[in-house]
Amino acid sequence: MLKVIILEDEPMVRRELALLTPWDDLGIIFSGEASNGLEGLDLAVKVQPDIVLTDIRMPGMDGLGFITELGARCTAAGISVPEFIILSGFSEFEYARSAIRLGVSEYLLKPVSDEDLRAALVRAKERILSKSERSRTEKALFVEHSVPNGTQPADGYVAGTVRILNERYIQGVTIEETATEIGLSAGHLSRLFKQETGYTFVDYLMHVRVKRAAELLRDPTVKIYEVADLVGYSDARYFAQVFRKLTGMTPKEFRDDTGHTDRPTSQE
Repeated sequence: MLKVIILEDEPMVRRELALLTPWDDLGIIFSGEASNGLEGLDLAVKVQPDIVLTDIRMPGMDGLGFITELGARCTAAGISVPEFIILSGFSEFEYARSAIRLGVSEYLLKPVSDEDLRAALVRAKERILSKSERSRTEKALFVEHSVPNGTQPADGYVAGTVRILNERYIQGVTIEETATEIGLSAGHLSRLFKQETGYTFVDYLMHVRVKRAAELLRDPTVKIYEVADLVGYSDARYFAQVFRKLTGMTPKEFRDDTGHTDRPTSQE
């Protein structure tokens, strides 16, 4: 089941959301609550929620600040950014526009009706499950399918990020360096990139490297530790772990399966 947390500075509203929302019927686990963004960050790091319901205006750290900071932390840790549903009593367009810039898909005005909240939760759940299913399918068919850059994403920032990753996968590049180069914040780029490609920045870089490794492994004259180095991994053992995680095979198993063998050597 998916996990959800609530950030709301009004205790009564927070408790009503926690106690009266039919979480079980939705297949969602309620995993905690916080009264502001700072408390919410600690809670989110602890439980790693799939969905976050958050108010906009809260003391200490508001909802938009929370979303930005949590996104950056998730990116740094290499984990998925949760789906955010913003709850706000303020209807000013600037709040909605700021939320959209951060990749938030759901923006509900308080008082929120049961029907609207349920519909937003269902949509968030469907997006999460769709991404999860797509990820499983891509991993299962990885050897036959390319990294998802055959068609450039419509968004120019994402296209620029894809280009940078494909050009610098050997030496490596961080999302902070990429964001600075294309003129976005790291948190914004992280959400935009995941939304457009279905991958985190780190996962996409990993896929670029492993896809290139798969191509190199078809050449029997290139040793496996050389392949690792050629795609940006100085540690051949770690490279083998990453390769197996994405393809389900070790580099040697992949090479054997394609009908090639390494030239004689005393050490792979």
